[in-house]
Amino acid sequence: MNELLTFFAVLVRYSVLFAIVPILGDRVIPVPIKILCSLGITAALYPALVMNGSVQPDRVMIWGASASQIITTITLEVLFGLALGYCAKLVFDGISFGANLTGNFMGFAAASVFDPHQESQTEVIGQLQTVLAMLLFLAIDGHHIFLRAAMDSYKIVGIGELSLGGLFSRQIIQMTGDTIILGLQISAPVAVSLFLVNIVYGMMAKSMPQLNVLVLSFSVSAILGLVILMISIPEFNSVVGDSFAGLYERLRNVMSVMHG
Repeated sequence: MNELLTFFAVLVRYSVLFAIVPILGDRVIPVPIKILCSLGITAALYPALVMNGSVQPDRVMIWGASASQIITTITLEVLFGLALGYCAKLVFDGISFGANLTGNFMGFAAASVFDPHQESQTEVIGQLQTVLAMLLFLAIDGHHIFLRAAMDSYKIVGIGELSLGGLFSRQIIQMTGDTIILGLQISAPVAVSLFLVNIVYGMMAKSMPQLNVLVLSFSVSAILGLVILMISIPEFNSVVGDSFAGLYERLRNVMSVMHG
């Protein structure tokens, strides 16, 4: 009975976590696949968690002595999975934010399509950069970061030991600020270039009032933006790659402030 309750608690944490993390938690992934993945990951990691002492079935009498304690513990496990998954998703939200800014600067605000990864309308350019970021994430085995964080989470926050206090709030605010900075870094090449182009448009409009700058700006901004995007692909890979490289440490810092 102790083994069953402990396995269920681990399954709850991992199910919630992997239901909202990027790529695996996308709505395009069928729910049965998500359930099978969560069950498979739990079954694969549970023996290792017991062997290294991260999960101790004998402690069930502490957090599962009664029905109310079990409900409280499961609720805390759900909140932990939601908090950790949300923090993991912030990096991809920053990439999407920067990519959408780039599309707006290029004049593609009206050319929007539904992005199943973000579950919202996004510009075509934004969707292109988001897909490139996901391919880069998979190329560097970024999905192993989530597995490592899931494995190490019990070394920091045990079953039923979650505590969301002021430190957690400050950590979330800091990560949100980093997300905005990441988006601005991604959109900076196109934003700066088109800002200079707009200055030239203003000078042309003053010197040649008969020139229809508004019509001219659409095509020039789109073509110049695409050229800048192609030139800045190495910088895009560098910025996004650095964010992915530091993702595990961010998740570990978040877990450290959630320990009660």
